[in-house]
Amino acid sequence: MNTEEGGADMGVGTGSDAQGALDDQAIGWLVRVQSDAATADDWAALAAWLEGSQSRLAAFERAEALAADLDEQAWAIRAALQATGTTVVPFRPRSPRPTKPMWAAAAAACLVAAVVAGPLVWTSYRGTPQDYRTERGQTLQVALADGTHITLDSASSLSVRLGWRARQVSLGEGQASFDVAKDVRRPFVIAVGDQRVRVVGTEFDISHFGRAIVISVRRGVVEVRQPALGGKPIARLVRGESLAHDEGAATSVTRAVDPDLAFAWTQGRLVCNDQPLPELVAYLNRRFSTPIRLSERAAKRRFTGVLMIGDENDTVRRLAAFLSLHIERSRTGIVLD
Repeated sequence: MNTEEGGADMGVGTGSDAQGALDDQAIGWLVRVQSDAATADDWAALAAWLEGSQSRLAAFERAEALAADLDEQAWAIRAALQATGTTVVPFRPRSPRPTKPMWAAAAAACLVAAVVAGPLVWTSYRGTPQDYRTERGQTLQVALADGTHITLDSASSLSVRLGWRARQVSLGEGQASFDVAKDVRRPFVIAVGDQRVRVVGTEFDISHFGRAIVISVRRGVVEVRQPALGGKPIARLVRGESLAHDEGAATSVTRAVDPDLAFAWTQGRLVCNDQPLPELVAYLNRRFSTPIRLSERAAKRRFTGVLMIGDENDTVRRLAAFLSLHIERSRTGIVLD
């Protein structure tokens, strides 16, 4: 199948004929790189072809969308192929556009074959999800295949999908620091709450506890979007900047931070600046197995300082000493008063 790795877009004429010829090329590229025989040179050639024009990229995205439809309907397609009668498998409605019967037939034939013969090919193209989770008191060092390094804090979870065109991460409850390997062809995108964080290669930290999201940057540039507010970035953070956001809110707050202090938790230090004690104790309860509670009086206190996080008993003693609090122990946990 001729994919024309360089040069002008194939096809003659204008309008639907030219688009149809370009769609033929895009289908050829998609089938080629999904093949088990695809090499790194094939992917590099595709990247060069896509960079040739926006129309090529649009054609390739149309091919991807059709492949995604076929992937979702694979079970129905197989059933229809095995049935003796005639079965119509509907796809999701799309906006009307000029079509080319021969292109449609070729696309369907190639992609149905790919779905029926190798449904894992498309999953491989998008990247296989990898899930990571830590328990209380546990941290985890994650080294991704692209060279990115992630430190996952206690009681945290994230999912990673390294696809060819994008590296996608979903951070659930918890905290993680990221040192992202630079790859301009594959942006690194993190979904956290109602925010989308996009980078190419940088170092930053994200915490997501309850509805509170905090993003702090130590190196590079981090772009933050909030899809509910539109497609434009709501902030571009650089070294020494942090963004605080509550899920569902229409605004976020950007402020200056010491980037090294934002990463202090990775070395077992918790740096607090006038932090309400209930928030600090909530964090400690995610790290330790014995519940820590506050009396009504202690719950009104705030803490500024550096708290070393180690053994739970030692940590609680240090915190109590800082604030002149009394420690009460029982079968149900620890109370600070």
